[in-house]
Amino acid sequence: MSYPIIMCEDNQIQLQQLDKLVENYILFHSNLFKVELQASKPQQVIDYLNEAEPQNGIYFLDIDLQAEIDGIQLAEIIRQKDVQAEIIFVTTHDELAPLTLKRKVAALDFIEKDQSLDDYRKELYDTLDYAKQIIDETRTVQKKGFSFEVGSQVYNLDKSEVIYLEASDIPHRLNLVSTNGQFEFYGKLTELEKKYPFLFRISRSCLINPENIHHVDFAIREIGFSDGSTRKFSIGKSKKLKTIIQETL
Repeated sequence: MSYPIIMCEDNQIQLQQLDKLVENYILFHSNLFKVELQASKPQQVIDYLNEAEPQNGIYFLDIDLQAEIDGIQLAEIIRQKDVQAEIIFVTTHDELAPLTLKRKVAALDFIEKDQSLDDYRKELYDTLDYAKQIIDETRTVQKKGFSFEVGSQVYNLDKSEVIYLEASDIPHRLNLVSTNGQFEFYGKLTELEKKYPFLFRISRSCLINPENIHHVDFAIREIGFSDGSTRKFSIGKSKKLKTIIQETL
């Protein structure tokens, strides 16, 4: 799995320089990242967010964008669309750093443009190293646990407690069945499937945790779980399901 890098810089020369440095970093340091967009206008980034719906993106933004919205406003939009985004400001206006705290965009770093190329490169690469470290640690935590929000409360379950999730009758809501009970919260199965690799999709409307499978009846395509409940699975999932059961055992 690769994480998208998105750049927004209205100076074409500086955008090309940033892109070249980042591409060199990826080439020699990590295949974890992939440059997905080099934008000169904020609207290009917004269009990308709406179309691609990226998760865990790395965003390099110029604060002083000469457009209808500035870099901080763009960062606020990014934070709404890609909640776990890592936002890095590349700017000549580091005095605006306190404003980003006030606006709650949670920038990972501020990199000054007005420095030597060697210093600029080092600071850029150090920031990417740190972003990679955060992502690696987050992925490790996600493999062990499952988090969700119900109203103002945040729940953190061990992955072993998750039995399955399925679409609710109410649009945009999900039902979670766990060893500790049932919960309903806002979410999308496609996003959770990407975020939590331990979950397996057995149908369009259901994700399961294979660790809590009690038995499988392939004749009627039905899975029985540790809590006594059952769910049907799509015929196309049979082969993969057999492989997963063997790996789990």
